[in-house]
Amino acid sequence: MARGDRAKEITLSTRQIINTGDATRAFGEDPGLIIARPGRPVTNPFFFTVPEGFHALVSSWGRIVDYEGENGPTDCWPPGFHWGHPMIKVLYLVTQQAIVFDAPCRGVLTRDNVSISIDVAVVFRVLEKDVKQFAVKVNPKDLEIRLQAQVDQAVKNLGREITTRDAYGLRSVRTTVVEKSGGSGGGGTPGNNPMVSDDEKYGAAAAEEKNDGMTDAEHEAAQVAQMKGASATQNMKIALNRAFKSDGIEITDVIIKDVDLPDAIQRQLEEKTNVDSRNKAQRMTQKKDVQSTTFNEVITKLQQSNDEAISQAEGERDRDVNAVTVDLQKAKAELNNRIEEIRRRAEIEVESIKQETGLQAAESEQKVKATLTAHEAQAKAEAQRVETETEAYVKTTMARAELESAKFKAKASILMSEAEGEIASQISAMKE
Repeated sequence: MARGDRAKEITLSTRQIINTGDATRAFGEDPGLIIARPGRPVTNPFFFTVPEGFHALVSSWGRIVDYEGENGPTDCWPPGFHWGHPMIKVLYLVTQQAIVFDAPCRGVLTRDNVSISIDVAVVFRVLEKDVKQFAVKVNPKDLEIRLQAQVDQAVKNLGREITTRDAYGLRSVRTTVVEKSGGSGGGGTPGNNPMVSDDEKYGAAAAEEKNDGMTDAEHEAAQVAQMKGASATQNMKIALNRAFKSDGIEITDVIIKDVDLPDAIQRQLEEKTNVDSRNKAQRMTQKKDVQSTTFNEVITKLQQSNDEAISQAEGERDRDVNAVTVDLQKAKAELNNRIEEIRRRAEIEVESIKQETGLQAAESEQKVKATLTAHEAQAKAEAQRVETETEAYVKTTMARAELESAKFKAKASILMSEAEGEIASQISAMKE
């Protein structure tokens, strides 16, 4: 953030307001307003109201009086309507909201004797149990001066421990981050802090992106600087709570909002960042080229493997077809042999019948013809059966061979699709 772009700094204050109904507007317009002194409307002399969001101290005849509640007397009166005589009124309204006090520190010398500016925000609230003590004894302007002095001293001590380059690592460091990681001290809860930045919501990812292009040594130095800032803000919170506990306030958070460097130093850092970015782009290009070469080699190997699988499947199919063809030829040869054997037997039987009887030639001839016809029918039936079985066997074997070949081809296609999908996803991720 440039020096001329800073938001208007908050000034802690106390002021007179018209009545309690004007409190919300007054505190909304002035974020540094801590204590308001409302007047009492003359139109309602027998009751008064306490607005929501405030600690209220009530006086009767000029003396602060306690509220008698179910849990016993207490300094703070609850919100709502309260009956009373004309001389009882709300004397002080103290905000329950967390106050964000900006404490810019100028002329902070770093370890390498460079003057920088560090903007710190201190978040605090008034403790309910100490509202009376705070309203009566604490002057907001005096509190502001003492807060600024304490922060100035702590920040200057921090500046002497870091270099100019490490100063940027201090930004957006909050004591609540240290407490979540196991730190202690100070008191207060993160829920009371109204300032939540994107740097903290997305801290890990943002830090990783900001450190891109840095060497390991520079990255480690930046982490050390951030840890120093976190430790310093934590120690600052503890010290401020110790210093201002007697005033009835609690420091809930300390935030390093911004660090301003001299223009010459800032230009040097920007130039180095540009060089680092170019080097990183060159490294990414080289990495991309290496990965592209590797991907092409993988694709070539997969294609070779696929071709080998298809060739193997086709070879196995051809072997199965050849085996079936051989079996078919054998079956046909056996069939022809059997037919020839039947015919030869029939001829022998006919000749025997002719020789055995000459008288019954006609009858024998009929018997011979009948026998020959029966044998021929039997031979044809047997041949038909063998041929049908052979054709069925051939078709089954061919179908099995084609199914195996299709399986190999499908498996090869799946392998190629998976490889191409994997390579495409990797190339897409690398491009992003």
